[in-house]
Amino acid sequence: MSTSGPLNWTPLFAAFREAFEWALDVAAKLARDYPEEVEIVERVRAFIRKRVANQSAEVRLDDVLFTFGLILDAIERNLGPLATHGPWFAPELHLPSAADLWEPAIPRWLGCDLWLHTPPAFRASA
Repeated sequence: MSTSGPLNWTPLFAAFREAFEWALDVAAKLARDYPEEVEIVERVRAFIRKRVANQSAEVRLDDVLFTFGLILDAIERNLGPLATHGPWFAPELHLPSAADLWEPAIPRWLGCDLWLHTPPAFRASA
């Protein structure tokens, strides 16, 4: 691999050629009752084949996203329904909200026109 100039991704795509073809076959099979959807999958297949052959090619982003959605649907159908907390590829991740971490600031009147805002106290999360 040369370190000068842009990387050539063609060897990586060629290594995944069989997997791409298999996944696109699955997507086309899932869309078989809808010819216009099969056409979308085939446009993506033609794009991937050209790119693997290091030829320039274009494809609509909508076509790629639709085909990717079909492939994910097929995977989820095979692995079972979505978990209660999200799909199989995105394990549950809980990020605390600001309310979980901080008590609200309480303005206190000290008389005259002077107000003091107490700084929020950090609350340890469980």
